[in-house]
Amino acid sequence: MSTAVILQEHKIRPSAQRLAVYDYLRSVKTHPSVDTIYQALSPTNPNLSRTTVYNTLELLAQNGLVLTLDFGEGFLRYDADITPHSHFQCEKCGAVIDIMDTPKGCEQMVPKDCTFTSAALYLHGKCPDCK
Repeated sequence: MSTAVILQEHKIRPSAQRLAVYDYLRSVKTHPSVDTIYQALSPTNPNLSRTTVYNTLELLAQNGLVLTLDFGEGFLRYDADITPHSHFQCEKCGAVIDIMDTPKGCEQMVPKDCTFTSAALYLHGKCPDCK
């Protein structure tokens, strides 16, 4: 489905800047920050500002189109894959890798009379390149 159609279905006006930000985020698996997205898009989008990137990401997150990730780095990262999943971050290089399986045993940790629907964890260690 096209980016413009997805935005329109969520009642978001598909401006050129919003399309560029969401297209970029959908095309990468690196869980970029506002600055990373801005640096990638600004050469071909001279009217784009960091504030526009930030505001666009906040709008997309509020409408359930992106996940906001906080690894305690002093900035947020974003993920266009909104299916339930967890993340592994390399403590050396900072790379973030998706973990698509639900961790085993989560159902048993749910308090009595509550319903389990999904789990999202942040795991840390070293990636294969940094071991």
